[in-house]
Amino acid sequence: MNLGWSDGGQDDLRATNGDRAAVVRILDIARDEGRLDSVEHARRVDAVQAAKTRGELVALTADLPDRRGEHWWFDPARVRGDDRERAVHWLAEGAAQGRLTATEVEQRSAALSTVGTYAELRSLLRGLPGWPGADGRDLLAGTADRDAALARLTEAVVDGRVKPTERPGLEADISQARRVRDLEALLADLARRISDQERHGTAAELAVAHHDGRLDRTEHASRIVQTQEAVTAADLAQLTGDLHGTARRPSQAERDDIAGRLKRALDEGRLDLTEYESRLQTAYAAATVAETAPLLADLADPPRPAWRGPLDRAFDKIVFNSALLSAPRGWRQRLFSKPAWKIFVVGTLLAWVCSGVAGNLVVFMFGIPALFWLFVLSTVMFDSGCSKIAGGREQVVIADLRSALRRHDPSIRQVKIEDGDRTVTVAIRFENDRDTVPPPIIDEAVRLFWLSRLYPLKRIEIHSVCDTKPYERGSWTVRLDRATRQRLRHRYGPRPYGPLPPSVT
Repeated sequence: MNLGWSDGGQDDLRATNGDRAAVVRILDIARDEGRLDSVEHARRVDAVQAAKTRGELVALTADLPDRRGEHWWFDPARVRGDDRERAVHWLAEGAAQGRLTATEVEQRSAALSTVGTYAELRSLLRGLPGWPGADGRDLLAGTADRDAALARLTEAVVDGRVKPTERPGLEADISQARRVRDLEALLADLARRISDQERHGTAAELAVAHHDGRLDRTEHASRIVQTQEAVTAADLAQLTGDLHGTARRPSQAERDDIAGRLKRALDEGRLDLTEYESRLQTAYAAATVAETAPLLADLADPPRPAWRGPLDRAFDKIVFNSALLSAPRGWRQRLFSKPAWKIFVVGTLLAWVCSGVAGNLVVFMFGIPALFWLFVLSTVMFDSGCSKIAGGREQVVIADLRSALRRHDPSIRQVKIEDGDRTVTVAIRFENDRDTVPPPIIDEAVRLFWLSRLYPLKRIEIHSVCDTKPYERGSWTVRLDRATRQRLRHRYGPRPYGPLPPSVT
């Protein structure tokens, strides 16, 4: 909304009759819209005729819009007649809704006749709904709002969140609440309180803890009394905080289970008698479950490697490195998964054998070339599909291996790894440009690749990249033959297999 007649920034110039006519038109619009009464309109028109400069004309319309039909509630603007009549309606509705008393309605109605600008009208209507810009939380509380709050209070008394002795005081607070935000604060306090059902649930949990030995009789009785006196959920949480998670108290059954597992470890020779007695005393004296965890941490059985059958090894050698494939999710990944390839191969072989057993020699003899080419085509198809599914997971594994080598020896400046046909080539460049790779780095590289998921792996070539020496002088080749694999398996354990860790997938 633009207010007043504009002098174009030349307020010191003398006004013309055209300037005076433009200002009078604005005053006439304000009179027609009820922004000015006849007396004020006549006063301003006389002032227009007496004005000498353009700046004097601007002052006469500074609180009036420059055109007809402006309905914005602009604070400096004069109030339209329609909005003044609507204000009378809003005041009447406020009285009907119980937001205003009869005295307040009378006082505001009397003040309405003196309101000139929208800023004054906003102040007069503050706390009433309907007018533009009314704030819901700042509204005056009405009869319906108080009735709803009293209904919530009744529900809180019924479910035990409010004691009957507290009800009169809360009812008085609700009746005295002036604004909606005050009622919302009271209702929020009721919502934070706990019901009898929640108290009963906590009491049942404490009874279970007492039954399984986590609480003795005295402490159980004390907590039951505190449960009945609890008001908020935080109060109940303090009573059951040591009964959940790793900070909870171990039950008698859990202590007995730990004792049994320690006894089995003693019988298996994993613990001597002194260690067994020490850990047993710690188990029965532990205050939390977290304190019992170290007692069994070194007694677990070593993880069993994932079993790889003939079809698994065939899939890795012929089709794709299945260790780089994540668990199939969509239909496309299931179609090109290793189980699907196994089903296809086994089903084709069974169909061919069954045809021979059934006596169909024609199908049996002529099916051999067709079976061969079908197997070749399916292998190519599966290899293409698996390559798309695996994406860059192999590069992620190689990047992890490269970082691990550089962390092992800070003098390594650059590591380049290439995964070829069953061969991994490692090119290492050192800070001091040396032409040999120390044996510890060779052992570490072999260990890392042995424990990696690069399948199949038959040979590891390690080169030292040096500008001053021939490339071949710093080359070593480690062949993973049967004897080497047995030695590495004995030293580092079996090669990992199965799905990639979540950090890689």
